[in-house]
Amino acid sequence: MEAPPTSRCPPEAGPFTRPAWALEGRRLGRYRLGPSLGRGGMGEVFRAWDTLLDRQVAIKTLAAPDPAAILRFMKEAQLQARVSHPNVCRIFDVDVSDNVPFIAMQLVPGPSLAQAAPGLSPREAVEILATVAVAMHSAHRVGLIHRDLKPSNILLERSPAGPWVPYVADFGLAKDLAEEGLTLAHGVLGTPSFMAPEQKAGEGELIGPPTDVYALGATLCAVLDLDRRGGGEERTRPGRAPLAEATGSQPSWPGLPRKLRAILVRCLEDRPQDRYATAGALAEDFRRYLDGEPLLAYRPDWFRRARRRVRRHPAWTASLCISLLLGVAFALWSSRLAAASQRRTVLALRFAHDAKELETRMALARLYPPHDLRPLLAGMFEGVTEIQKDIAHLGPEARGPGNLALGRVYLSMRYLEPALASLEAAWDGGYRTPEVAYALCRTHSEFYLRVTEHEQLGDLPPAPGTAARHLQAARDFLAQAAGASWEPQELCCARILTFDHRGAEALAMARALFLKNRWLHEAKVEEARALASLGLERQRAGDARGALDHYRLADAAARAAQAIAPSDVTGWLASADWRFRWLETPGLPPEEALRMWKETEGLLDTALTIRPGNPRAISGKVHVILARARLLKALGRDPRPELARAERFLHAAQHHPFFRWLVPVKEDLIGRTRKELARLS
Repeated sequence: MEAPPTSRCPPEAGPFTRPAWALEGRRLGRYRLGPSLGRGGMGEVFRAWDTLLDRQVAIKTLAAPDPAAILRFMKEAQLQARVSHPNVCRIFDVDVSDNVPFIAMQLVPGPSLAQAAPGLSPREAVEILATVAVAMHSAHRVGLIHRDLKPSNILLERSPAGPWVPYVADFGLAKDLAEEGLTLAHGVLGTPSFMAPEQKAGEGELIGPPTDVYALGATLCAVLDLDRRGGGEERTRPGRAPLAEATGSQPSWPGLPRKLRAILVRCLEDRPQDRYATAGALAEDFRRYLDGEPLLAYRPDWFRRARRRVRRHPAWTASLCISLLLGVAFALWSSRLAAASQRRTVLALRFAHDAKELETRMALARLYPPHDLRPLLAGMFEGVTEIQKDIAHLGPEARGPGNLALGRVYLSMRYLEPALASLEAAWDGGYRTPEVAYALCRTHSEFYLRVTEHEQLGDLPPAPGTAARHLQAARDFLAQAAGASWEPQELCCARILTFDHRGAEALAMARALFLKNRWLHEAKVEEARALASLGLERQRAGDARGALDHYRLADAAARAAQAIAPSDVTGWLASADWRFRWLETPGLPPEEALRMWKETEGLLDTALTIRPGNPRAISGKVHVILARARLLKALGRDPRPELARAERFLHAAQHHPFFRWLVPVKEDLIGRTRKELARLS
């Protein structure tokens, strides 16, 4: 199947320079469409301008939006977005506008590997495919098989240093190993000259990482023009040679280096079990070839060599047999230990996959315009119940990785109490991995943030040591989290730097992280918090102008987070947070204060649309209404409408189940509000 060049473009202006066509191009959602980059069977790809984030992107539209095609189209975006790797083309947005489904993705300003192949040396081709193999290993680790790797689906751009940087694109035929229904509906699809035998035969149960390894070998053959018949990509299967030819005296591809020939032979074996087991192993052999080291692909005939040695050295053979007999006992003893270790590894991978699936569901929901997340949360609680059942069914060895999965899912839902309970159960039960340490760091930092925010608004009586204990725990667990990979550790590190009044360092770290991951809205939230912290320092030092400058920068960072993930409350609360601090400034003009209180309430209302029971938004809104009432009374106006509104809102909020969890916050806020209502009435 020939696909359009997913996000390829000619090198025009930079990605953040507004092109001329961006002013008059057809609008699709928040994007302005530019010139077409290619057309395929499913749809068309356009260069486009993102009017919110001021950057160029590629837009892939669906030509015939029937239900089955839409389902496959959305599945393509979900699967590609699941892979977090710098050499996999990033997905920015998925939406429907004017009944046209579309995917917004990274724009790669360069040719495809198919276009660049004639000008590449064998070494350059191997360097490119070594990087692609590492990227595909990352996809395989989350259970995705591409099934359509070929030169036109590998996009290139020049790095500042000069070499080509590849990006894997077009996951339209990708297979999720955890799901079968949608994949089977595809039948046998792909580009024949790059398909492994099991893919051509439709043997879905055999499709796995070696299937993509075969396609990578076929791609290298195509780039190097080995056994090429015909033009383009629709050529015959790349040449085959017995394994002995790769290591013996008979060359299978004249002029090709012996080691590179051995790698290709291993990739193109008929049986999946005879190829490299993983794309990571292929990448390692590519590296060994480039560095001149011995390859993993060589598989000498050990039996023949051993038989020759037995005939020549009978005494040595007898000694060897005795050693083997002694080793059998050790092997039997150690096999049970190995089986237990393997079971723990399998359980860890299984529960990590379950957690990642639920986290991805929540992450995708946050990319849509502000909407009530409660229906999604109800579905996620069903997933939590399934994980709990699996823990009970699989026995004691499942408790550690299972509780880690529960903690991660609760964290993604922002339910801190059950998250902490699950993660502490894993840690106290002896499952002390870097992933658990990082999740505990995240949880304690969220608790610290909650306690300090509620103390700032007066919702909680001072509790000496509570915030400090959470902050110290976050520091301690971060020190033990080296190697954790499910989230960039710079997020927690930047947050802790902000808490430690090291705002400049936190700001630099958050900005650097966003430059590496421009879809990571959490980095913008941490940038906003760091800027607000610096603004508060200026405010306390009496530098009102400097404080306001930092607060405005914090607001810009928070709005960038809102643009990326409109249904994540953290961006909206970050915009409200600095306003609470600025409105504490003495001598602020009353009309300006009233206007800012109204803006703040609007931000909190959006947060409450997303999470109606969010305690920070509830207490913040009550604080805003009471502050407006006090200000109106000081100006000689009637505060009673505001007071009545506060009472109605608090009466409705106090019955929300999520708010009821925070008993100290709820009781203190209700009591304080009623006293304030009585005083102002």
